Amino acid sequence: MSATASSEDSRVSGVSGVSGVSGVPGAEELAAYASRELGVTLDPASARADDSGWDFRVTHIRAADGTPWILRQPRRPEAADRLAVEGAVLAAVRDRVPVPVPDWRLHTPGLVAYPRLPGEAAGSEDPDTLVYGWSMDPLAHPDRYLEPLARSLVAVHSTPPDRTRELPGGPPAAPEDVRARIADKLARARTELGLPAARTRRWREWLDDDRLWPDRLVLVHGDVHPGHTLVERPPSGPPVLSGLLDWANADIGDPAADFVDMLYAGGTAVLDGLLDAYRAAGGEVRAGLRDHILARGSFLWVHVALRGLDTGRPAWVETAMSRIAS
Repeated sequence: MSATASSEDSRVSGVSGVSGVSGVPGAEELAAYASRELGVTLDPASARADDSGWDFRVTHIRAADGTPWILRQPRRPEAADRLAVEGAVLAAVRDRVPVPVPDWRLHTPGLVAYPRLPGEAAGSEDPDTLVYGWSMDPLAHPDRYLEPLARSLVAVHSTPPDRTRELPGGPPAAPEDVRARIADKLARARTELGLPAARTRRWREWLDDDRLWPDRLVLVHGDVHPGHTLVERPPSGPPVLSGLLDWANADIGDPAADFVDMLYAGGTAVLDGLLDAYRAAGGEVRAGLRDHILARGSFLWVHVALRGLDTGRPAWVETAMSRIAS
């Protein structure tokens, strides 16, 4: 599940001739603008919109030579602001991550364009029920999916500090700041949503347990779920991880954040397989990390409920509250 949600009634400007969200341009306008900026002829007749993302509207389009391209437009100003961070993170990890990442050829506040990476999403999230459907079995061949994904996470989490020092947004937060932000969300949810007392008590115990929290923060992708992992299907053999997409939520943070969405999408079997592969690849699996991820996974629904309130999506609030109550 994506870590952030988007407001579809906001408006993003900042690209001459291309507006966002409520003023989504037609294919002709978008293709013409991107073609001029890229120096590549894009065919508007080939454009196909993908509105499944919470933060960005994606257009799949082909160039005259047949090369597929991705055009990403932020749905709201906050998402546009994150593009500067995302671009800096991609530059920091491009030669470290063992699978391809997007190679931005155009980057403005309102539009990013890059050649589409090969493969298809390993799964997708229903925008209403927030349930994932997999396009492949993530457990069938760990060496083809979970293990390269784990190696990618180890590479991201071990990125040297000198590569992240210049990320936009100022100095990284301290570990205690992560807990403080979650505690603030819990306090707000108790007031505005009326959380069950037993759940609230368990989350408070989790927040107060020093053993479960990291003593240092690292670079994190921040939104690792099946929809952001690409797999290629060779003529013979099982699908293989072929790319890691959408680094819009990358930040200096708690490494456990990069396991939460995979837990949600695939359950504890996928989480355990990913943790085993992460450990084997040299990642630090400290005592209590699994319990910490499980707690973060349950708290994810508080975040979804609050985002539902903030973006006027009562269905998200209802879904989240039913999960919290279960």
